[in-house]
Amino acid sequence: MPEVVVSFLDGETLYGEVPVLQMDDPFLEVELHSLDGNARQALVPATAVRQVEVRTSPPLEEGRSLEELPRVALHFLDGQVMRAQVVSPATLQRFGAIWDVVEAGREERRLIAIPYTALKAAFYVRHWDTRRPDERVGPDSDLDRHRLAEIQDRIHRARLPLPAAPRPNLIDRVGRTDTQTSQDEDPTGGEG
Repeated sequence: MPEVVVSFLDGETLYGEVPVLQMDDPFLEVELHSLDGNARQALVPATAVRQVEVRTSPPLEEGRSLEELPRVALHFLDGQVMRAQVVSPATLQRFGAIWDVVEAGREERRLIAIPYTALKAAFYVRHWDTRRPDERVGPDSDLDRHRLAEIQDRIHRARLPLPAAPRPNLIDRVGRTDTQTSQDEDPTGGEG
């Protein structure tokens, strides 16, 4: 059984083992490594988990360069971002995804399971940009802002309602007959 570290959304962690690292079930069964010896097993809902990391992962294959691996920025709902290179494509399962990655700035390979409820988005990027958004200025950011403005303009125009055709008055839609017209003009109904 793989040894794992379960990180919760509130910052708490559990250490233990899982029969198989997978995200197809709404709950994780964790055999606990508890210091007090009282708790031996935990049934953990995936919605409470930020990530599950396998404690020992195989090393990166020899001859494989980190530079050739795709880069991903995993944005969590709590605001944290994990920058990593993807060793093999994520395995998308029912309640989350399993990522085989090497975190930026580290050499060790990590196998992590992330529930969809903890992840905002996974952005595949060309290069790392660690600057704050307000620091990202220059020709590239101006071009990106221009592109974004064009996209927003297209979306706005697509949502605008089409101009409605002028609607006729109610009396024009019902239609008048000659007898109704003469009665409308003479309130006595034509009798003298």
